[in-house]
Amino acid sequence: MSVISGIVCVDKNWAIGKNDAEGKPQLLFKLPEDLKMFKRLTTGMIVVMGYTTYLSLPKKPLPGRINLVLWDKATSPDVLPGCITFNNFDNLLHFVKILSKQYHVFVMGGASVYKLFLPYYDSVAVTKVYAEDKDATAFFPNLDELEEFELCDNFTADDNGYVIRFCDYHRK
Repeated sequence: MSVISGIVCVDKNWAIGKNDAEGKPQLLFKLPEDLKMFKRLTTGMIVVMGYTTYLSLPKKPLPGRINLVLWDKATSPDVLPGCITFNNFDNLLHFVKILSKQYHVFVMGGASVYKLFLPYYDSVAVTKVYAEDKDATAFFPNLDELEEFELCDNFTADDNGYVIRFCDYHRK
């Protein structure tokens, strides 16, 4: 069994993030229920992220998971404590394909890493927030417009004043 999944929270325009006043990336919403779902799905699994996403984490590395980080050789350190780092997507992909035979792998961002893995996702866990952030600077591909994905399951909830929908997309 090989499973590579994306896991993402999007607004109604599929936006995933924005830069703060200092230019640092941040999530669009603070959603406790979404974070609980993220933790439930990814604990004990493998998470893949870019270096900027790694820097934005409140706890580094994410506890209870194997953390894989794709970094830019010019701007990132060679070693991140508690992480396995890659400076080449092809090497990361090869490693992920091997690991995905025994573990569920979740790609957790940022935007460029999500896009690199798009052809390899078996599924994508999407939290859709029924709101819009006009300051968004990063986006996830709109899976509703891609023929290769279909919405298989979803349920609606309230989270910190927002209506959200947990959606499970699968590759056809």
